[in-house]
Amino acid sequence: MISAAIPSFFSLDSSRQSYLHSAVLLMVLGVVTFIARLVKETHRGRVVSRQNEKKSDHRIEQSPRRPDTKLDTSNPKAKSNRIPSPDKPYLDAFPDLSRSADLASEKDRGRMKKDKELYWKLQNLENHRGEPVPFSPPRSKIVLAKTPPRVDVVPEACTRLVELFDQTLSESLRNPSDTILSIPSYDPSDLRNFLHGSHRSAAKRYEAYLGRRKAGGPREMFPTKEYALEWLRLAGVVKYVDGGWLGGILGVGNGRASCLPDTDMDGQGQGGSLERIVAKMAWQVISEEFGDGDLQKNHIYLYEKLLNDIKAGALQYNGSTSPGYMKGFDGLNDDQGVPRCWEAAVAQQCIGLLASTKEFFPEALGFNMAYESLPYHLLVTARELQELKIDNYYFAIHVTIDNADSGHSAMARMAVERYLEGVRARNGEEAMKNVWKRVQTGYILAEGLPTTPSGPVEFEPVKSPEGKMYRQPRKPPGGDVPTPAESRLVEVIMRKANAAEKMHCTSRMKIGLYTVEKWLDPSALTEEKTLSFIRALAAKRPFVIPGEPEKSRFVRDLEWGGKMFGAFTGSESDVVKAWIISLQPKIKSEGTYEKFVGPVKSRSDKINTSNTAFAQRAEDLWAVHNSSPIPPLTLNSKRSALDLPSGPSFTQATSVDYRTIRPIWYISTSLFECFPLQPSRFATPLGMASLRLIRSLLGFGALHLPEDICAGTDDLGLERQNDMSGLWELGENLDLSCQIKSSNDIKLLAQNTPKGRVNDFCAKLLDLRARPYVNAASIFGVCLALCKGLQSNEGIVGMLEEEKDRTTLRRIVDEQIATILEFTAYQVERKEVEWEEGFVQGFMWAKQELLAVL
Repeated sequence: MISAAIPSFFSLDSSRQSYLHSAVLLMVLGVVTFIARLVKETHRGRVVSRQNEKKSDHRIEQSPRRPDTKLDTSNPKAKSNRIPSPDKPYLDAFPDLSRSADLASEKDRGRMKKDKELYWKLQNLENHRGEPVPFSPPRSKIVLAKTPPRVDVVPEACTRLVELFDQTLSESLRNPSDTILSIPSYDPSDLRNFLHGSHRSAAKRYEAYLGRRKAGGPREMFPTKEYALEWLRLAGVVKYVDGGWLGGILGVGNGRASCLPDTDMDGQGQGGSLERIVAKMAWQVISEEFGDGDLQKNHIYLYEKLLNDIKAGALQYNGSTSPGYMKGFDGLNDDQGVPRCWEAAVAQQCIGLLASTKEFFPEALGFNMAYESLPYHLLVTARELQELKIDNYYFAIHVTIDNADSGHSAMARMAVERYLEGVRARNGEEAMKNVWKRVQTGYILAEGLPTTPSGPVEFEPVKSPEGKMYRQPRKPPGGDVPTPAESRLVEVIMRKANAAEKMHCTSRMKIGLYTVEKWLDPSALTEEKTLSFIRALAAKRPFVIPGEPEKSRFVRDLEWGGKMFGAFTGSESDVVKAWIISLQPKIKSEGTYEKFVGPVKSRSDKINTSNTAFAQRAEDLWAVHNSSPIPPLTLNSKRSALDLPSGPSFTQATSVDYRTIRPIWYISTSLFECFPLQPSRFATPLGMASLRLIRSLLGFGALHLPEDICAGTDDLGLERQNDMSGLWELGENLDLSCQIKSSNDIKLLAQNTPKGRVNDFCAKLLDLRARPYVNAASIFGVCLALCKGLQSNEGIVGMLEEEKDRTTLRRIVDEQIATILEFTAYQVERKEVEWEEGFVQGFMWAKQELLAVL
């Protein structure tokens, strides 16, 4: 201690000292006083305080994850009650975006770093898929090779998704009345009324906002253009996965949802035709999010173009903005950014990856229904960006395309209604109730995770003591009513104010916009002012860490070794601690999801016992079973890529054994379905060519011209759906004509496929499918071979009993070939020699395999 370091100066008899000694004493006392003030101002304190600091977390806790009204980066109670001074710029009312991570808790910063790593893995999914776990019979003495397995990101994504379910559900269950949990049992009228009420609420808030602006109020989203540009950069992490929340909703693995019983009410075995119909309805939403195959309409491309125009984020060597699949695309370090934005982005990636019927199908439908609703902040964002002369088209298009009448909002609701009604009819009331809870869970996940760096700050006019009018943030309803914990602390502070008069005059530190001395001036102290003081204090880090009194400097200063030791009694200190705990009560969220929806099947319970290559891949469609390339071309088989699409069909057999090639038919529908799972890579010419092929395979129609408009709900009517057959539905009609019982279960199809060439061919197709961007050229070549060798084979076409089915199949084949030809010409023009070689290689290999089995 300082006093212990200079004892001799205080033990001398002053009457025997010379004038020089007195001057030295005064000088030293002056230095001591200065050092003491410096210590106080820089919060270094005494040894005890410094030791406690090392164990504590001084960063602000992230705000509760709630929609619109609390979109902020600091504690909502404290933030909403700041008292701006008339002579302060209103910029002080907005969170400092550049310090979002610094003001987050250590826990949230650590979680953000993990989310960033997971985000990057999922944007590059095919490089982070694991190898299947080999099956060993019980008590087996077989020693497995100790080859290091590829780290599988899918279980990690599943774990993270359930954590987020737990988190958002536990928060909503505290006050379910204003959430979708207020509808305990599904009723279509109640659901529509709830969604309509949510839409009207956003519209009314926007109407009020326009009124405030018309009356001369300031912008409430972006105080300056610079603030808006930084906001756009930080929001990019979410925008670069736009549409990804439904990426895995429809695929070859679709079957009966895993949460439903294996038999129907009539005792029949399970089938997944309902799930496929509903998945197809939902999939149309992401098709439009991704531009329906037109890159200029792709939402991620639009946002990337926006960031490129404003030169935000990390720039590549050519000066363009880095795409979302690159590490550090936002130009920030791993420990910087807005934690809640990364959390929301990862939630979209995880639920999209696991949206299949084998995982979280109902949850994905619920998430889609919430995410496609119209949020208030979107309306304000679009208006104020335009006001600042920043391109707002990305946001404006979401206002129109997500409309509740015929847009994505209506489409998402229709898919949920169709599924719930279908489950009720097929599986019974109890099964439907369980599915409804899962739909609610997905809805709550989307609603409970803010997706923006900050939200609107509503301002209201206030008259200053001098009579001047200025604007301050509007207090939320009930904001002036103190909580019980606040009331007790206000009473303590007011009682201490007289004794503390002038005790803080040397401190220049501000709580909010005022010094402690000004806040606690006894002559002007009121209960209202004291309440405002403690709410401002709640936002001061490291003095208050919400929910954690043991880490808060305020509490440590009241304890032994602290600067305020003895100023508060033990019971008064307890009041302070209780108040800090009340700012963020600890909620035990783990297990909330399973408690709410019932037992959940674990991925770790899935053991692969299959004994053929095809069946092994059907058991685990995510694993990379065999990444070896397809056989290389021989000198005699080398061809020009542009010659292949325009060449004739290479099989003319009029008699085909459909039962033999049936597995190939169904697996051929899956070649492109993994492309959308990496949304940022998908926002490219390659991705859009793939999307056109997917649309054609599904029966939607492949080619869309720039002047085309979105189909919206036009394609979701029952009549339209029955007429919209894709390759899968045509396969079911082929089954019917050949008297084969159809099944949507790919595992059953694989198990019934005997070992041999067809089995191996299907297995290799699934291997190619699992790594779409690495194998893109080969996949395009294989698709062309399937068009020319299988789907255009007149022997197969003739098996379709309906003329409209034959016409549909010929149209699909023509669309596929035209799309492949167009993209191949694009690649050849760009002199992508390696791609051209891979394309020809894929075509020739698939042709060889088809000729061998047809």
